[in-house]
Amino acid sequence: RRASEESRDSMVGTFLRASSADRSPFLLENQDFHKSVTLILLDDETASVGVVLNRPSNKGLDIKVADRSTRGQKVVTIPMRYGGQYAVKGKEALLWLHCNQKVRDMKIGSPVGESQKDGIWKCTSQDVITAIAQGYANAEDFLVVSGVSVWEKNIAQGMNGIEGELDLGKYELIPKNCRDQVWTTLLSQQQVLSESNFSQIMAISEKAWSLAADDKKGKSSKSISVPILGIGENLDEEDDSLVFKSDTKVSKLSDSALRSWCATFLLGKPDVGIGL
Repeated sequence: RRASEESRDSMVGTFLRASSADRSPFLLENQDFHKSVTLILLDDETASVGVVLNRPSNKGLDIKVADRSTRGQKVVTIPMRYGGQYAVKGKEALLWLHCNQKVRDMKIGSPVGESQKDGIWKCTSQDVITAIAQGYANAEDFLVVSGVSVWEKNIAQGMNGIEGELDLGKYELIPKNCRDQVWTTLLSQQQVLSESNFSQIMAISEKAWSLAADDKKGKSSKSISVPILGIGENLDEEDDSLVFKSDTKVSKLSDSALRSWCATFLLGKPDVGIGL
């Protein structure tokens, strides 16, 4: 079903994954979106707003929790995730997310989308402290995200928010029956990004994206409607999945571009992404 057939309200709380086409629409720009898992937070007349979930950074947040073994306190560090290039201003600049049934039952936080009450919930840092202190959750049950991604709407300029991106084939809807395993995989990625765990974190990011696939549909064979500018002259005319006059897959170039972007902007060490 095309995105335009979805009601606007239903887009809020929707899980998306970046295109699975061999020729990624994010090879030459917005490499951070390649093989991303995204949650839509807002969809109104002016724009769609969401957060990328599978991009831990080299920054961490320390949370003090009770240490039952010592009856004192200990510090648990969870990674701050990159959600997008737009900063959120205000007292609560960071977005906290959970999918913990006990915490939902206690009405801590609020659902992302009224129709998604059994899905992902957003909350404040104080909500997190309360849930942990009352024994309803562990620090590792929460994802904390900095920044948001924005898709503008301007019909005159051919921009229709995230629905337009879906219709162009740049994103795919994640089926509800895949969401739990995707979320569980994201929770296994609760380490601050470092040079020593870079490859492991990248592998978990790709695993979360892969698990988000609709098995009934399989890998997308749909051609992306948006031209990938500047690369057409370097493609093999007989097989556009290969770089011209080589056996290198275009998809491998996209993966390399993503690793380079993450090493540069999330780790702060560009050399780490070279040759992996």
